[in-house]
Amino acid sequence: MNKGVRYVKVLWIELENMKTGLRIERVNFNKDVTLLVGLSGVGKTQILNAVEYSLKLAVDKDIILRPYRVGIGIQIGNDVYEWFYEIGKMGGGELVLEEDDRFGFVFEKLIYNGKLIFERTEEKIVISGYDRVPQPKKDESLILQYSEDENFEALIWGIRKLYSVEIELAVRGGIRSESFSLLKSKVSDTLKKENNVDFKAFSHLPAAAKIYIAKNFYYDLYVEIFDAVKELFIEIEDIDVEEDRVREMYLVSVQVYGKKLLQHDISNGMLKTIYYIVELFTMSEDSLVLIDEFENGLGVNCIDLLSEIMLSERNDLQFIITSHHPKIINVIDMGKWRIIDRDINIVKNHGSESYGIGNSQHDAYFNLINRWEFEGKT
Repeated sequence: MNKGVRYVKVLWIELENMKTGLRIERVNFNKDVTLLVGLSGVGKTQILNAVEYSLKLAVDKDIILRPYRVGIGIQIGNDVYEWFYEIGKMGGGELVLEEDDRFGFVFEKLIYNGKLIFERTEEKIVISGYDRVPQPKKDESLILQYSEDENFEALIWGIRKLYSVEIELAVRGGIRSESFSLLKSKVSDTLKKENNVDFKAFSHLPAAAKIYIAKNFYYDLYVEIFDAVKELFIEIEDIDVEEDRVREMYLVSVQVYGKKLLQHDISNGMLKTIYYIVELFTMSEDSLVLIDEFENGLGVNCIDLLSEIMLSERNDLQFIITSHHPKIINVIDMGKWRIIDRDINIVKNHGSESYGIGNSQHDAYFNLINRWEFEGKT
């Protein structure tokens, strides 16, 4: 497949946690926005975690194995990959799930456009096009082990373009001075060696680093970011990244009414909004954005603008979001909803059209709440 193909989407996922017994029935995702709607504790976050874990498992050899049985569908260009795997206790015998158990792949299968590419069980392994194959590592996926094979090049390329944005963990962290100095040197060298470097080359860096790069090397992009922030916080006169010599870290800074505030003095809501705006303007094409409880820590006016950017400015991105906030739920077409419900250990999902909440977007959220109240779930 041509690496220039930009279209990469997660189509669906299903999961069973062998330790807890939780089973998530297949959830189909939209190719632009999927909003997971449901009461607290029904399994929305577990769905996001299952997607992120599976994508990391395919490309990261250091990830900790968990006793999961998973299927996931991914579309790259016009091709569809379906990957199934099961991780269990190594050594056979009964599946005793203790904290210090060593886990490995007991089953794995990859299907490409309906054709079997590989399948392995504890007894055998079959890979299309290979008469004999070496004994694979039990603690790594075959996708990872064959990542250098040209037959897997497109899949690996696609999966590495899919990543989540964890704003909640990032907003209070800085970048150590030593690391930031090294980063500045590498960015400067890259831009000297190559002409017209697209900003997407830096899209996986932390938000603070991207603010620095945009302001110093891609000023038009910086102006877009600043204008969006200024629309929400008119008091902000400048956004930058500066060194806190006491903490020996580089931190985001803002200038408000002539006074400079470093990251730890900025309100959580303002800082989180700035980070979201930076990410939404700088993520590379076809990124997968996983956001759990989008509204947390944001003001009402921030929710409106961020939702608008998300839905109109970056229609190349795929968003999978959870939310309890009526403003977010109502701004996203109910045809994009997956209503999550739970029956003991089985997590089920429904489209709005099959859930009996009517056809009016205006009334959908209130009808949903009324149904839950009627069923005694709220």
